Amino acid sequence: MIDLTGFELDYIINEDIPLLDMTSMVLSLEGEGKISFICRENGIICGTEEVEQIFNKFGLKVLYKKRSGEFGQKGEDIFIGIGDVTGIHKVWKISVNILEYMSGIATKTYEFVRKAREVNPYITVSTTRKFMPFTKKLVMKSILVGGAVPHRVSISDTILIFKEHLVFKDYKEVVNNVEQIKRKSGGKSIGIEVETEEEAYECVEKGFDFVQLDKWSIEDIEKIVRYRNSIKSKTLIAVAGGINMENVRQFSKTGADIIVTSSLYWSKPLDIKVKIEKV
Repeated sequence: MIDLTGFELDYIINEDIPLLDMTSMVLSLEGEGKISFICRENGIICGTEEVEQIFNKFGLKVLYKKRSGEFGQKGEDIFIGIGDVTGIHKVWKISVNILEYMSGIATKTYEFVRKAREVNPYITVSTTRKFMPFTKKLVMKSILVGGAVPHRVSISDTILIFKEHLVFKDYKEVVNNVEQIKRKSGGKSIGIEVETEEEAYECVEKGFDFVQLDKWSIEDIEKIVRYRNSIKSKTLIAVAGGINMENVRQFSKTGADIIVTSSLYWSKPLDIKVKIEKV
């Protein structure tokens, strides 16, 4: 799905182990150990592939792992490894951090998508670029595992026109030249965020691939969806701004095609227990 490079894995490792494990060295730890990661609560598991790569870097053997996307039940092992005790203590905290963080996002995403699709089976949940720096691949994999998709992976992959762009370009010129913009972009998807009903109607009529409504009321979103349907336009309606677990059903009921949210990145980590034993 998404793979971390060796450089990215080394960066994560070096943050926690810049030189050595001082505690293991001072205690002169020796021998073989076994480390198990156990769910303390139910959730969608994510990040075991990344943890396996980290284990490999320290010469540790993986005995068992659940795949990302599998369900983990309270009290269930999700990952077990074995090997030199100094290596086990080095991977311990890095691994549990990855598993808790990614599984927490995947679990919340799964629940968010489930709620949205209970009332609108064809809706897509899409996440923004508002994540912490250096976490991009981890959070993107987590939301994909949970059933969402990135709204835009980067500003290089699609065109989304905001009012901030139109400070420097005439709105009418842009709206009247959608097809030229598509050709210039090589056929990439073209979206525009609008502020008024009149703008929304016009952009739907002009054939934008999607029109984004940010912080609009439920009633006003429904108006735009009804109009889009009445003229049989293929323009998708994306809604954004303040959409969360508590109100996602209401926004999904509007008939919008895409829910855009940042809330999934700020998820409670899944509670995972670590057990280390002497072999």
